Amino acid sequence: MEVPPAPHWYSTEKGTVINVTLIPSSFDPKADARALRAAMEGLGTDEKTIWQILTARRSAQRQRISVEYTSIFGRDLVQDLKSELTGNFENVMVSLMRPKERFDAVALRKAMKGLGTDEGVLIEVLCTKTNQEIEDVIRDFKEEYNRDLVKDVKDETSGHFKKMFVSILQVSMA
Repeated sequence: MEVPPAPHWYSTEKGTVINVTLIPSSFDPKADARALRAAMEGLGTDEKTIWQILTARRSAQRQRISVEYTSIFGRDLVQDLKSELTGNFENVMVSLMRPKERFDAVALRKAMKGLGTDEGVLIEVLCTKTNQEIEDVIRDFKEEYNRDLVKDVKDETSGHFKKMFVSILQVSMA
């Protein structure tokens, strides 16, 4: 199975990213699905192949790879990634496999869970989205956690932040 080449901006030098303008490449979700399966079969895991494929694809492309993976192998790609990878690498690869709205819903929940609230995450997610994108995040938050995002934001914030966030959330639902 041929491994796709590293993205053109990838460098083996630690911390080096060069020429970040991404050039569209050919995309074959079936080939990517097969290469990912091969990287996880047998003894050991070829993390480099997994990294090269998943980081070189846009969110919508990764979703197509996941569908093909299930179609070809009858297995869930995210579950296989979770069983083969560990630590931060696992977290990053699994996060990459989430649709962007689901990723935002998870980020919002983490920002509000436990003691304190990370207002920076709320600002980054809620203040950079269109009304449609916010509606999608609200829906995905409800599906993922069976919780009301507006209520959680009201409970976790106060003052001007609370007013701003609630206004943003309510405008998107109007």
